[in-house]
Amino acid sequence: MLIRLFQKQDSDRIAQLFHDTVREVNIRDYSPEQVKAWAPENIDFIDWSESCTKKFTYVAEEESEIIGFGQLEANGHIDCFFCHKDYQRCGVGTRLYRAIEAKALELRIERLFVEASITARAFFKNRGFTIIKEQQATFRGENFTNFVMEKSLKKYLAQNPEKSESCVVATFYHFVNLADYKSMRPTIIDFCNSHDLKGIILLAEEGINATIAGTRAGVDALLSYLRADPRLQNLEHKESYCDVMPCQKLRVRLKKELVKFGVSGIDPSKEVGVYVEPKDWNALIADPDVLVIDTRNVYEVEFGTFQGAIDPNLDFFYEFPKYVEAQLSANKQQKIAMFCTGGIRCEKASAYMLAQGFDEVYHLKGGILKYLAEVPPEESLWQGECFLFDDRIVTT
Repeated sequence: MLIRLFQKQDSDRIAQLFHDTVREVNIRDYSPEQVKAWAPENIDFIDWSESCTKKFTYVAEEESEIIGFGQLEANGHIDCFFCHKDYQRCGVGTRLYRAIEAKALELRIERLFVEASITARAFFKNRGFTIIKEQQATFRGENFTNFVMEKSLKKYLAQNPEKSESCVVATFYHFVNLADYKSMRPTIIDFCNSHDLKGIILLAEEGINATIAGTRAGVDALLSYLRADPRLQNLEHKESYCDVMPCQKLRVRLKKELVKFGVSGIDPSKEVGVYVEPKDWNALIADPDVLVIDTRNVYEVEFGTFQGAIDPNLDFFYEFPKYVEAQLSANKQQKIAMFCTGGIRCEKASAYMLAQGFDEVYHLKGGILKYLAEVPPEESLWQGECFLFDDRIVTT
């Protein structure tokens, strides 16, 4: 996916994208009369070329098709922001927003604000915007509910670029019996807050799963604190770096499962498939007798995957058992190699498949992230990008 600035020849396609998105996506939150007023039959009711040229208009393009666009004005106002009807929940909006926020920081804009539709409200809220007020707007005789939302960028602008430290992002999980996981929550919250850490930590009886971001000292302190617990002393983590904090707040949640799977009695701390180091992964998936399966959700797969991998077309991970039953259970002697973003879903999936009687189940240790970090680009069999859940996308 390419994010670039608007060009005049984009005008017609942007007009059509706007019209189709309002008519087919926003229709779930607004009446037919409202969407017709919002996006009339005459798609040229706006001079799109002039409108887009006057603003910082960013375009998302995939294989020469425009799949989204967003506009930033010099005062920090985000105007039009739309994603193609066929590319919803695929990370297009995330990529566009990242470009807009980066430009705002470059321009030293202290505040971003937007009049978000009912449809877009959750998107902006998840990116740190707060609702200032709900309001009614009138357009072509129709009244529309929207929300004035804003996000302060002052904390980023206050940093001295010459002295600022890159933000460390640590991801980790560990399957282990944590019978006292509920009582662990308040102490972990206090520890993270005292070290100004942001991100999400999931605690369950079956273990811990987290993505946490902060300073080098803060992240190291948390890892040391967790590993001081004998049950977590073998916890492994992966790191990356970014210039801007990718997480807006700290969330420590109690869960029944670290990743929702819906099958009882599966315990990855006791039995999982064979771990495959990144350096050995290429040889394994090049074997014609090995069936390679991407266990991630469909919108993640669309960003990128391994050459020749099967996409089970999962909207949610808990659909994986149904896929196994329908597509794989007839041949349990088949060699299976699975992968996911960081490894946690594969551990659950491989434990399940072994319990179902599959003979040979392998999974990529550390997931895609470890593979991309350790395998040289010229040797990599990965194609595309890797979607993450904290507004970042790993490029290759």
